[in-house]
Amino acid sequence: MTQNELAAQISARLSVLMTEEVASLRAAIGHLDAERRALESGDVDTLPVLAARKSEVYGRLAQLGDARTALLARAGVKPAKADIDALFASGPEWAACCKPFADLLDLAREAHDANQANGLMIRAQMKSSQQALAVLMSAAEQASTYGPDGQSMARTSRRSFGSA
Repeated sequence: MTQNELAAQISARLSVLMTEEVASLRAAIGHLDAERRALESGDVDTLPVLAARKSEVYGRLAQLGDARTALLARAGVKPAKADIDALFASGPEWAACCKPFADLLDLAREAHDANQANGLMIRAQMKSSQQALAVLMSAAEQASTYGPDGQSMARTSRRSFGSA
């Protein structure tokens, strides 16, 4: 097999692989958008389902990324953008890879940004929930208890500060 034939074979496989990665990233972005809507509406019951779907897609994306890296290595290229751009510009056999690669980079940025935004919302909601829980716990510790005669009793702490 000549170098051009090998390059054409790798290029064709790489183009198909990256097209599948693009489709998987679109699915991931769909799950991230659904997660954002659920977070905004307070629909926490759907979050575990969405997390499982995201995890499944991310697992597939990892497999596809590993396969892409292996094909690039077979072409003698490191998985760095500058090296990949140089490879795709090196001959007409790589032309079919340019669009899927550009789409892949754009969607990866979009997915990253959506994931970061969702993470910020989750952290804000967790902080709010923790503050509310702290208020409730403080109120519970200060609550009066009643003795057998129905009179309010001061609650003593159950903590032991040391013994002699």
